[in-house]
Amino acid sequence: MSAVAILGSGFLQTVPITIRVLEAGLVDVWQKMEDTVGDNKFQQDGAKIHTARDTMAWFAENHIQVMEWPRNSPNLNPIQYCWKRIQVKLPQHFPHIHKTKEGQDTIRRQLAEALNVVWTQDIEGEFLERLWKPKARRVAAVLDAKGWYTEN
Repeated sequence: MSAVAILGSGFLQTVPITIRVLEAGLVDVWQKMEDTVGDNKFQQDGAKIHTARDTMAWFAENHIQVMEWPRNSPNLNPIQYCWKRIQVKLPQHFPHIHKTKEGQDTIRRQLAEALNVVWTQDIEGEFLERLWKPKARRVAAVLDAKGWYTEN
């Protein structure tokens, strides 16, 4: 049995920041997954900062196998569905967060707290399971489309 780790990075813009986030947020979790499940693969999209030489070297140095990812296949990436759910749920839970005026630090802190609430309440097991169940069908459709977009 294997597990797949998903680490969102929509706001990251540089390879050094990407590597710092991976070091801070992935290494310990990955080790626990290896100890518990074993034979894991890390999933990420094909963004240049994710596939950069230094980023891939970091994965190799930390013995983290990265899943091969076909280009132009966003419908295989479950994190996109998580971001969409957050986009919908954040204003439902925190309808006035956009009106915060106390400065950048306060805005960042409140947004981080709000995102944590939304992630823990709305990105839960049942939601994630619904993303993974049709995975085999999606992979087959992308393979049939030779890595291009599909209807699935």
